[in-house]
Amino acid sequence: MMKLTAFDQVLVFGGTGPAGAARESVRLAEAAERLGYHRFWVAEHHGATSGCGSPEILVVAAAAATGTIRVGTASVLLPHYAPLKVATTFNLLERLHPGRIDLGVGRGPGAVESVTRLLAREGEAPYHEKIEQLLAQLTAGTDLLPDSTPPQLWLTGAGAGGAHLAAHFGLPFCFAQFAHGALRPEIVELYRQKFRPGPLGAVPRVAVAVRVACADDPGDVRLLRAGLALGTASAGRRTLPSWDELHALAPTTSWPEADPDDMSVLAGVPAEVAERLAVLTAAYASDELAITTLCPDLGLRIRTFELLRAMVPTASASGRP
Repeated sequence: MMKLTAFDQVLVFGGTGPAGAARESVRLAEAAERLGYHRFWVAEHHGATSGCGSPEILVVAAAAATGTIRVGTASVLLPHYAPLKVATTFNLLERLHPGRIDLGVGRGPGAVESVTRLLAREGEAPYHEKIEQLLAQLTAGTDLLPDSTPPQLWLTGAGAGGAHLAAHFGLPFCFAQFAHGALRPEIVELYRQKFRPGPLGAVPRVAVAVRVACADDPGDVRLLRAGLALGTASAGRRTLPSWDELHALAPTTSWPEADPDDMSVLAGVPAEVAERLAVLTAAYASDELAITTLCPDLGLRIRTFELLRAMVPTASASGRP
């Protein structure tokens, strides 16, 4: 049975603003728990339209507002941080919420180049060395951390490099399908072939992260597609278009037709999305799906997760991990 993750990129939309984006993320976690999702993850993104530069803070709020759902990151941008600091933070989170914390790490970018330069520090260890350090610190039982079960550690990535690293260290792998227009099952298969057991994993485990634009009304689907188009061309904006803005633009703006073969976003009414989702799940045979949506309206965002929950036979969220 498939496990589902509600994956929130915590974007800042007009009318909601940065504070509202963070509060809505917590409400989305509560809704995901009610709907039976297994996990709730938040992304680390930096910049004016990104409402979550410190995902561990939102993990605290979301875990406190819920009771059973696993809560975590996808992902902490490990190249910017000392592994021991990350391990210490998530060790504390796991002690506060035993058996419910996920630590997804990745290498970004998570920001425009100018912001990435400000986050970077000279003399940092290579990414693979930081993963090795983080894994050792979470599992070695040294005096570096208080005694605790480790959080569930995931490696996120969009290419063969991430798949190789996850396999090498025996970690679960979350593949970012939304970064690709075509399906890339060969990357996931590479991970499975190269996997070797590690201290936090005896067998390969795969999640596929997909972006969805789904609504009951075809008109709403068209607006969601428009929001995606504007969101990917948002340089210079301090917020992404609100739902009201999209409605106002609709009568006067010509949007490009959706590409039916584009798998970077599964767009359509429920029947259409269900058909494309079946193709995706058959291609990857993944253990889990992580679903994100670029939707300005919280109610419609929650409805998207409700529709997806109905499409996918899932394992019980209460039977962690």
